[in-house]
Amino acid sequence: MIKEFIPINKTIWTIEMVDYLMANFYKKTNPELAKDLGLRLTVTRNKCNELGLRRIEMEYWTTEQVEYLKANYTIKGDVEIAELFEQMWPKKKKWTKNHISKKRGYLKLKRTEEQYQLIASKNSKPGGKSFTILKNSSSINTHDSWVAARIAWRNKDLQKEVLKNPNLIAAARQVILLKRKVKEFEKNKHL
Repeated sequence: MIKEFIPINKTIWTIEMVDYLMANFYKKTNPELAKDLGLRLTVTRNKCNELGLRRIEMEYWTTEQVEYLKANYTIKGDVEIAELFEQMWPKKKKWTKNHISKKRGYLKLKRTEEQYQLIASKNSKPGGKSFTILKNSSSINTHDSWVAARIAWRNKDLQKEVLKNPNLIAAARQVILLKRKVKEFEKNKHL
């Protein structure tokens, strides 16, 4: 008689376990379900997937959307493409620049420095999308509150104390600007 080989760590799912998953999937999180069933999180997730249990419905890219991205990523910025996608192919979750950027990464669609400059120059004119971003950018303009946040990262009380000392802010700003110059010099040295 030949015995069936069952790996030691293989989970044998009972009808009760499956019923419990089905009944509680939308009421509890995966970690809670795994804990209740005494299973590893990955095992629980895999079974939920196998049963077709999903909390969110994925919206996949169409061939037409991918082709549009490939044809336009060199002349349009991610924000601009996301806005166009929202008009052309609206979806439940709105299109964002992160959706576009992430897909470009998957497709290995990288812009050259010249392409970045073209897109930025087109959008950085007064009234353009990048203009207000640049005008209000704390990291570019090194506002006092931004400098204080760099000094006392994630410590709001200390940031308030730092803001009371303008000499400390000025010195820290100079250090930040000096580090940028050094980094820029190093980058240009390698070109």
